[in-house]
This record gives sequence, C-alpha cells and structure tokens, in this order.
Amino acid sequence: MRPVCASSVVLIFPLLSGGCVIEKIDAIIAERGVTDCPSGTGESGTSLDTATDTSTSTSTSSSSHTSGDGSGSSDTSTTSGETTSEGTETGSSSTGPAVPVCGNGIVEADEICDDGNATPGDGCQECAKDSIVFITSEIYQGFALGGLYGADQHCRSLAAKAELPRFLTFKAWLSTPTMSAADRLLHSKGRYVLVNGLVVAQNWDGLTSGTIENPIMVDEQSQTKDTRAWTGTLASGQPALGSEFCDDWDDDSGLLKFGGTGLSINTDAAWSFFDQGPCGSELRLYCIEQ
Repeated sequence: MRPVCASSVVLIFPLLSGGCVIEKIDAIIAERGVTDCPSGTGESGTSLDTATDTSTSTSTSSSSHTSGDGSGSSDTSTTSGETTSEGTETGSSSTGPAVPVCGNGIVEADEICDDGNATPGDGCQECAKDSIVFITSEIYQGFALGGLYGADQHCRSLAAKAELPRFLTFKAWLSTPTMSAADRLLHSKGRYVLVNGLVVAQNWDGLTSGTIENPIMVDEQSQTKDTRAWTGTLASGQPALGSEFCDDWDDDSGLLKFGGTGLSINTDAAWSFFDQGPCGSELRLYCIEQ
C-alpha cells in the first residue's frame, strides 16, 4: 500500500474542528500506516528542490535576457542549421564542393586528364587530352549515310577496327540545317592531332578559326587520302546554308540533290567547305574524337 504523508491528510479535513481533526488523523494513521514524509519531497519521492531548479533552469534557457542597455536579446548559442536572433542562418563551416584544380595531378569533375604540369605538346593541356582526327578510309554516298547518327557510327566502327583509344566517342564533322557540327561536338581545350601525331589545331578555337596547321588527309590507318569529304559545314562549325544536305544525309530522295563538301588537302577554310557535290557521289567523312 502506498504511504500517505500526514501533511497531506490534514488538507482533507479543512472544515472540521480541532478535536475531530485529531481523531480522524489518528484513525487514518491506524488504518493506513501514514508516515511522515522526508523533508523536501512530494508523494512521488521527487525532490522539491530539484524540481524547482529544473523549472527555473528551463525557464531561464528558453527566455530572453535583458542586456545592460535595457534591450532584450535571445540566447545566441546555436547549433548547425539554426537561425540566430538576427535572422542569420548558421551552419557548418563548409563552403561547398571543392573546385577542381587543373595541374594537381588528379583528374576531377569534367577534366579528361591532369598530368600535373603545364608543358605544351605532351598530350594533355589545360586538363584536356589530345583529340584524334582522321578522314575515313571508306567512302559513302551522301544520301545513304544514315543521318548524323549513322555518320557517327561509321566513324566509331572504323576507329574500333583501327584499335584507336576511346573509339566510342568519335563523331563525324557533319551538319544539317537544324544541327551544326559546333553544337554536336565537344569544344576541347586540348589539341586536335592526326593519327601520325601531326597537329591539326591547338584547340577548338584553332580548329574553327578558318586555318588549320596540317591538312586532315590521314585516315584511321595512317594512310594519306587526297580527296573530298562530306561536311555540309563551314570552317566555323556552322551549317553551310544553301546546301541541300542530301535530305539530312538519310533519304533516297536526296540522290539527285547536293551536299556540302570539303577538300582534305587544304588548310584554309576549304578543308571544311569547298563546294556542293551530288549526293550520289561516294566521298569520305572527317571523324573527331570527343
């Protein structure tokens, strides 16, 4: 049976006379075994002093305090992600993801290579590797290329047979009226080189400047091809408007039409666009590693 404090019993009979109260208390003591409660505790056995301290501490920590000048301010202790009284969000000291550093020897983010130096001509410059360029050893009719996708696949197939690295990344230097080579291809900061190592351009800007350093007349097998290539593209990488693009390089109806071509022996703008050629002609493609 739970003991009842005598001090609590007195409160049960506040309206009884003094003698009656004593008699009632004696009866309860005899019946229930009422004992004197330890000083400073309640019925639950919890220290009243402790309860008071807890309440006071909680109230103090959650309320505002007044500074010496009479202005009120909230406690400024915060944890990560909380907002201070001034409305400034506090968080961790992190400033976001680390920015990749070209030249630290670690390939990061969109870097293709990082050889830890700024030495030109070593196959990696500005964290972009050399991109291989070749003219195809095979010839294709302009209206039967299979569109831009089909032309890209021709490049990849030949690159794979020649065991060129990253052969799946090759794309054709080819445009349609609605899709330019400049939009399709990666604008690399690295050099564009032939299979035999000769440099075509120092970077994308050099490739599209209107003048290249060496003609693109070496195929994937490092054989020389002095010929024409289907391009439909100006030296700037934009579509050669006015060309019929052999019906987007993918339709029998283009058999009697024309498409833009370039001269592989040239290093001026004619390397990309020289004139129109009948779509039934069998010409080559320029292929560029991405």
